[in-house]
Amino acid sequence: MKVTISKDVSADKWDEQVTLCGGNYFHTYAYAVYEANKSNITPLFIALLTANGDVSGIAVIHLETPKQWPFSKYCKKASFGALPETINTDDLLPFMRLIEDELVTLGVFSVFNHAYESRESTNILTALGYTLNERSEFYISLEAIEEEIWSKLKGSRRNKIRKAEKQGVESNFGCTIEDIATLKSMQESALARKGVTVSNNNEVVMRIKDRLVDLDRAVVVTSNVESEAINAGLFGYYNNKAYYIISGSTVDGNKFSGPAHMIWHTIQRFKEMGFKTINLGGVSEEESQNQAGLFSFKKDFGAEIVNQPSGQKTLSSVGSLLNKAKELVASFKGR
Repeated sequence: MKVTISKDVSADKWDEQVTLCGGNYFHTYAYAVYEANKSNITPLFIALLTANGDVSGIAVIHLETPKQWPFSKYCKKASFGALPETINTDDLLPFMRLIEDELVTLGVFSVFNHAYESRESTNILTALGYTLNERSEFYISLEAIEEEIWSKLKGSRRNKIRKAEKQGVESNFGCTIEDIATLKSMQESALARKGVTVSNNNEVVMRIKDRLVDLDRAVVVTSNVESEAINAGLFGYYNNKAYYIISGSTVDGNKFSGPAHMIWHTIQRFKEMGFKTINLGGVSEEESQNQAGLFSFKKDFGAEIVNQPSGQKTLSSVGSLLNKAKELVASFKGR
């Protein structure tokens, strides 16, 4: 087996390889360029090749490079959105080991794997010696008939969806810049109510439009009452798999049970489009303890709960020591 790393690839050709290997949204070209949101972050497109030169695995990594030497050479950081995907499942672990070897040669000292949409993260990250951060993801199969999917929802969740419909809530798919701006505005307001400040809102709106929506890799779903938006969510998708990325809501959103209506409508639409699964996203162990409502909200849609930890690992002790020195210097400058 051989690994190749590219900084620049054809979007269509790369996504064809993602499809071939059974990958998901977090392996796509669109996701790779979307997450490269700073000048010192470079997306890397990694392929596993057979002896015949055929692609048998793919991965996307974001490489973060400090600006000053020697840190720029020895203190790079790498992050995966998801575990790599391989045609042969037995190749996944050796593929990860090959990637780590390549990262060391690039000057990476620390790697983080978010393990989104990665059911095997516990086994793979444990085998590689990662420090795990407990989290779960919530999968809903769309291959059953709609009545069966509906029956798996908790009774109180079904009642809230019916209540929303009686109150005139409508949820619709959208892809305009106005839809994205509305979503980000509601997300900003929702976070502000929790004491969290979000900056560069306009820049993010344009990035979502240019790098996700316009590339047909994400859609905004907005719930309205009498043409007034009350909540919205962004769903990434690829290869018949959908993933709940971000959301926002007004105070009236919960009052009208808008988020529940939005997710049920999204389940229906993606099922009609022939999708196989929808993933309602992750909840970390800390969020499970501090935001029990979030865990229950996702669970109540009848989702399969998969323990899917993220993890981090130090690849170079020398790089780690240099990075600590860098942080120490930065702390003195900040005083």
